[in-house]
Amino acid sequence: MERDDLDEIVGILRLDPQSRRDVRLIEEAPTMTDRSVKDSLWIGPHSPGWSVVISTSGPGTGVWQLSSGNRGTLMAGRHREIDGLSDLDYYRDGNVVAEIPGMPSGELLPPQLLEPYAQGLPRDGCPIEGEERLAHAFLTVVGRMTGRFMDEEWFLAPGRAYDFPSM
Repeated sequence: MERDDLDEIVGILRLDPQSRRDVRLIEEAPTMTDRSVKDSLWIGPHSPGWSVVISTSGPGTGVWQLSSGNRGTLMAGRHREIDGLSDLDYYRDGNVVAEIPGMPSGELLPPQLLEPYAQGLPRDGCPIEGEERLAHAFLTVVGRMTGRFMDEEWFLAPGRAYDFPSM
């Protein structure tokens, strides 16, 4: 999301500051995939002006507030019900202004607003098929929009983990 004040994000998402654990994503990720552990989310820096929130349960209603003030928020996830990727949604001022559908075939169908960020990405005849190709495309679009791609340093960056709030 287009915010770099982590405390502000914590407030918007109504996270309990008492549940904060300072931890790198690489250390927190294994607990996020363990269903026997309470749901949590990780917040950390991404690039200048941008932060990232990673959660197994999604940010709840906070996604609309995160994009307030004409700030961009990109959100994608995994639907447990269909065991597949959701759309890559681009929010601004609480509204979805563009989305790339999460096609099970891996077909990349960016809208005009996001097309410049999808230039050169494989559309047909790619050796990587289906969801893997689409996940790569989503991550590339996010990296191009935010100016930062995921690399080893990204996973090693210090951040914060919080227990997921009860809704």
